[in-house]
Amino acid sequence: KSIMTDYDAFPDDSAAPHPDSILRLASAVHRFSIPYINPEDQLSFEESFKSCASPHGNTLTVMRLTDSRRQAIKKNMADGKLNHAALSKALTEYIPSINQILLSCKFQPEVARLDKRLLFSWSSGIENIKTKTNKPHHFDSEALMFELVLSLATFAISESNVGCDSCIEGDFPAASRQFARTAGIFHTLGDDILPNWMANSKQHARMENESLAETRVGVCVAFAMLYTAMAQQMAVATVLVKPGVPNYALVGKLCAGVAEDLDGFVGVLRSKSPVHMSRMDPSFLTLITFSINVQRAISLYFLARSLWTACEYGVAIAALSEATVAMRTRSSPTGRGLPEIEPSGPLQSLVGEMNGFRMHMGALLNSWEKDNSLVYFDKVPPSVPANKALKAIKLNKMEEYTLEMRDPLTLGPKDTTAGAGQGGTNTNNGGPPSYDDAAANDPRLAGRPRSDSDLARELQAKLNAS
Repeated sequence: KSIMTDYDAFPDDSAAPHPDSILRLASAVHRFSIPYINPEDQLSFEESFKSCASPHGNTLTVMRLTDSRRQAIKKNMADGKLNHAALSKALTEYIPSINQILLSCKFQPEVARLDKRLLFSWSSGIENIKTKTNKPHHFDSEALMFELVLSLATFAISESNVGCDSCIEGDFPAASRQFARTAGIFHTLGDDILPNWMANSKQHARMENESLAETRVGVCVAFAMLYTAMAQQMAVATVLVKPGVPNYALVGKLCAGVAEDLDGFVGVLRSKSPVHMSRMDPSFLTLITFSINVQRAISLYFLARSLWTACEYGVAIAALSEATVAMRTRSSPTGRGLPEIEPSGPLQSLVGEMNGFRMHMGALLNSWEKDNSLVYFDKVPPSVPANKALKAIKLNKMEEYTLEMRDPLTLGPKDTTAGAGQGGTNTNNGGPPSYDDAAANDPRLAGRPRSDSDLARELQAKLNAS
């Protein structure tokens, strides 16, 4: 339909409903590529841990199962029509297994011997780095923690892309839940897993600049904020898509909260991970700048609608005037307003919605100014007074993610397993200690503050026992 049909049916422009164009502008989000395992990567946990795993049937079974699950992930990645739901399922099955192997090596370092080198090779989904032959740049690491972190980051981005699919289909509540899940995974990475890894890393400085963005604390903290904002965008869309008049003030406050979270995302990224920020797709950063300004403009627009409904006509006109300014294309890179839209850029698809929103606000502003000059005679301030401005609401939509901790596997020759659990209470009949026993008695963890995941496990155990 034409842009003007949003309000053509209303002879009185002052009563026109909000246009459909707002819905798409308010719900515009970015779809990231997932990190990819190097197709030439042919590692095998069974072959690498052959000597220390083969004497133990259960350990060998887990190694083979982990290999099979990793192959399923690679097969899914190689599919031209990547199914993110299927990839998420495969990663959900793989992540606890790789973490179990990691814990097994951590608690039995004296017997965790490799027959064959393990070298994990991944490309980033967040950064846009190419080789001289225009192929994805792969970063190699022998660290099992690197594999775990990239698997978690891939799971997070895959879930976010399922959310993007839900958004396209108009299922905004589902999209909100999926973005909240993504935010929770990135929060766990940035707040718990990565800080603990970096604290024990001897190559922290080199890794900070050379490793993939998905392994950086600052990037993961920032992306938790990004997906929290995206989850809130879907909550706004859920309200806007419903028939009838929305609560104007509430929607305005929610949009202001989205703008603040997106602004915070940029601030954290710029201060904590400037090197990795410089490697990101410029069109993504342009979208974020665009979204921040659009969300502020929409917030001002709904503030104006709520004020007009409350018969505060002069302040309503001031707020709507500010909204129209916020939707203008800025004259310089540091100026106020929207970034310039490149003819072939991804934002070109939103030009129709931008123009529709601008035309709607222009017609509404003219109608209000006319009514005020003929009927209400309310004083119009130069800007919205501080006591009338909306206070941002942040729903902090983030689904808690807890990494599953399985008991360590038995490693080493059969005649050494009796002592594998020495130093703590051994509840596994001569094998390694359970995760809880090992963590409680490991001298390397003595005096170290317990992580959120440790506390969460304790709380869950108490709830299960009650």
